Amino acid sequence: MSHVQVAALAAVFDQVRDFRDPRGKRHPLPAILGLVFLGLLARIREMAVLQRWAEVHWDQLRGPLGFTRHQPPHATTISRALAGCSLADFSAGFVRWVQQVLPEQPLTVAVDAKTSCQGLNAQGNPVQMLTAFVHQLKLVVGQWSVRGDKTNEPTALRNHLSQLLENFPWLRLITGDAIYAQRPLAEALLEENCDYLVQIKANQGDIQDVLQVALGNAHERPAAAQTVEKRGLPPIAASSGSTWTTPITFATPYRFPGRRLRCVLIGT
Repeated sequence: MSHVQVAALAAVFDQVRDFRDPRGKRHPLPAILGLVFLGLLARIREMAVLQRWAEVHWDQLRGPLGFTRHQPPHATTISRALAGCSLADFSAGFVRWVQQVLPEQPLTVAVDAKTSCQGLNAQGNPVQMLTAFVHQLKLVVGQWSVRGDKTNEPTALRNHLSQLLENFPWLRLITGDAIYAQRPLAEALLEENCDYLVQIKANQGDIQDVLQVALGNAHERPAAAQTVEKRGLPPIAASSGSTWTTPITFATPYRFPGRRLRCVLIGT
């Protein structure tokens, strides 16, 4: 990141509300948040380890982060300060920062849900999170609880789709695996004028038949890119970037009246 981008991120920490009692404050909250951020970059996730790391590098960290005391905050102090912060403040600040640093060009976002082996909810069950990840920037721009919404992955994405595209209007292509090949989600994507690339597996025979009929007479544009296997391996070429724009108006369970099927990958 550039110096300007780092400065903008530091300004986000200043906007997080401090809910601590003024009589018990020993360290500024933005300084603590900056320390935690640097620790996460160094893959430090335990507050005791972060405290020891800060003690070793305190001469370099104290001034730039805005600390005023001669000793770094205790691990318990860091934990209590983080526990009192608002997730909504963090989310809003993060969105504002990303909007400043994102390039104004079409971007591709991949969506997938994973179950956390270490994160547990209030009932002690593993947390399943749906994540929207921009490959070009190696950046997560959205993350939502699937089980918290009491729904499945496609419905969770559909529920948060408008908010995601409103916050990041340059996201123009969404990719996902076969679970996202569902009519309500596809209709929502078309309503948002967003391209999509999903995989159709062999066990989805009805959908495959519909797509093959619908795209049988479609006009295919030349591939935008082509890749060839490395030397010494079979010379298999694979192309990507083709898009079909044939309207689908026939009567099937997967009909999209008056819409365009933007981009579909038929797999096995």
